[in-house]
Amino acid sequence: MSAYESSIREPLIKGEKNYHQITRDIVRSTEGIPPLSWFAITGLTATFMTIGLIAIVYTIWMGIGAWGLNRTVGWAWDITNFVWWIGIGHAGTLISAILLIFRQRWRTGINRSAEAMTIFAVMCAALFPGYSHGTHMGCILYLPLPEHARAIVA
Repeated sequence: MSAYESSIREPLIKGEKNYHQITRDIVRSTEGIPPLSWFAITGLTATFMTIGLIAIVYTIWMGIGAWGLNRTVGWAWDITNFVWWIGIGHAGTLISAILLIFRQRWRTGINRSAEAMTIFAVMCAALFPGYSHGTHMGCILYLPLPEHARAIVA
């Protein structure tokens, strides 16, 4: 047993490999040509991103009546999404708190994921009041709304 090997567990790298062979094994997947599935998933993601951009442009052009804000009852899309993301943020905090209360030794990785989930959920939630406020005022970037959208806001 060498000075770098542990007597408690098996070595992570078996065989007689030098640093060059280990590096080549690790970076093979990132430096090679991506598989066909990568291109398919990237195309699918680009399609969803395009749909999202079209939805944003549609909302800006048509006004917030597209979200259902032309009705007098209900919270509509922006407030519902705000509450949804705040709830997701609370879930991440709850997961971290429960693991801390029960003093679980294996909680580190899960805590990091839960805390990241909380941060990203709060960032997503913060988008909705600002965007909603801008559209409720009747303008986005101080541009006048189209005629049919002005009737909804007024």
